[in-house]
Amino acid sequence: MDILVELEVELHKYEIRQNKADRERLIHPYFSEVGKSGNSYDYSSIVEMMETEKPSNARVHSQSYECIQLEPSVQLLKYKSAIVDEAGEVSGYAKRCSIWVFTGTSWQLKYHQGTPCSPFKLEQI
Repeated sequence: MDILVELEVELHKYEIRQNKADRERLIHPYFSEVGKSGNSYDYSSIVEMMETEKPSNARVHSQSYECIQLEPSVQLLKYKSAIVDEAGEVSGYAKRCSIWVFTGTSWQLKYHQGTPCSPFKLEQI
């Protein structure tokens, strides 16, 4: 599970999301997402969204990771997230799940979903 948490956290970082090689390394070509907004994304639309992101001093806080093996090479990663701005204000609470697949050489994110949720206590800010 540790490697999947590390990869998920990498995708929370602006500099990773802006780097084409990192996106190609981390995101499966048949990626799909149902975002917290309810909008759906595929590989090309999520790449377009990432490429047009503006830098921000806010960061994604994530916690309460749980990994469920669906198949030996398919893992479901569940966790909670929130956005913490530079003043320490917290918003955008969500429950998230990601399906990671092992391609034979590396793990790639194939599916992601975010669902808004009630505020929760953040661990280790």
